[in-house]
Amino acid sequence: MLESFNQKINQMDIILRKNESFDIIRTSLQVAARQAAYYYVEGFVKVESLVKIHDTVIKINAEQLGQAGNNLFTFASLFIPHVSYRTTENLLDAADCVLKGMAVYIMEGFSDVLILDIRFYPSRETKEPEKNRTLRGPHEGFVENLLQNTVLIRRRLATSDLTFERFQIGEESKTDVVLAYMNNKVNQDVLHKVRTKICNLKLKSLTMSQETLSENFFFKDGFLPKLNPLPRVRYVERPDTAVAQLTEGKLLILVDTSPAVMVLPVCMYDFFEETEDYYFPPFTGSYLRIVRFIIFFASILLAPSWLLSFEYREMLPKVLSFLDVTTSYTLPIFIQLLILEFAIDGIKIASLNTPSTLSNSLSVVGGLLLGDFAVKAGWFVPDTILCAAFTALSNFIPTNYELGYSSKFARLLLIILVASFQLWGFIAGILIIIIVLCTTRTIEGKSYLYPVYPFNQKVFFRLFFRHTKGKEGN
Repeated sequence: MLESFNQKINQMDIILRKNESFDIIRTSLQVAARQAAYYYVEGFVKVESLVKIHDTVIKINAEQLGQAGNNLFTFASLFIPHVSYRTTENLLDAADCVLKGMAVYIMEGFSDVLILDIRFYPSRETKEPEKNRTLRGPHEGFVENLLQNTVLIRRRLATSDLTFERFQIGEESKTDVVLAYMNNKVNQDVLHKVRTKICNLKLKSLTMSQETLSENFFFKDGFLPKLNPLPRVRYVERPDTAVAQLTEGKLLILVDTSPAVMVLPVCMYDFFEETEDYYFPPFTGSYLRIVRFIIFFASILLAPSWLLSFEYREMLPKVLSFLDVTTSYTLPIFIQLLILEFAIDGIKIASLNTPSTLSNSLSVVGGLLLGDFAVKAGWFVPDTILCAAFTALSNFIPTNYELGYSSKFARLLLIILVASFQLWGFIAGILIIIIVLCTTRTIEGKSYLYPVYPFNQKVFFRLFFRHTKGKEGN
């Protein structure tokens, strides 16, 4: 038995590369004249639980140990009942548990090993996410701790229909991924499809968390899908929003170490729903939603339409005469618009990489100074600066960054086509955008434009006028 115990210790040392990694800890002890040891990763376990277990087992005498027989599970139920535990005879499984933050207990005379779940993950406060704030709603958001995120959801849905299925993805990372759904409301075909996709993923690691999953769901096969910038997944960081999606029959995918939760399936109009709509009266919430739609589509069409008006100045009525540019300029208008589109992205990137104490002031002041100098130098006219400022702010109307950039690419396409082919280019650009929208499918196979295409009158009106029963009434 002692030889078997030493063999297990040697194998665990080799698998965990204990001699090379300083944070892999092995503590040896004696329990009733028997050799024992436990493994853990320093900083990954609750120290107080580990100390309590250590103090308990070293006080066990031979008579008490005999009550456990030859089963470590019985041993744990007698002497370590205050923590979660299980047993295994697979040392590779035991080593994986150590690397996931658990402790593994090995004792002479037992064929199996004991896995103690005393994990402790560093975590931040569940404060409200920066992107999606509310005035009257709860001010809490998801964090990087998977278990804490499931608790935030379970707290709001105390029903047995709420189901959390756990998967482990990544040959190297072994990342915990949870599929959440309401069993009485979810579309079972979609659930089976998503579950099958997750189980069939063959990845080394989830390098970029949910984004890796999303790309393997939608963009793995074919070249053309990779050119489609439309988002097929919605990311939420608020527990109340996630719960509202569950009550609608949606699926959630939670990934350990990520504060964002994936929502599936979604169509284009799901990105225009905001939590704030449901913390205002129905009329106000509907007004905000309509404004959001108008500004978003105006941000795509404003610059190309204004550029098109230069080609047909004589046809413009007097009430639209203000669209004409009377200031002299050096660069063509469409070149100015393209340069400003890229310049705004440059300012945005610079702002992200600027220290937080300076970013707000530098981004605002830098934008003002650059715009003022560009006008005075004759590179740009004030009209293009105003147009670019409107479209830049409009990109933040949807909380989804990918949808904001999709509108930007659509606008750039229209500007280039209008500059090249005038009215026919504008018409061709609109047709290309419509074709892309109509041919894009959600993960359940529905049209991305549903309920506009195919048309569903009842659902269509709910896009603009929110239900008086709140989100769960939809």
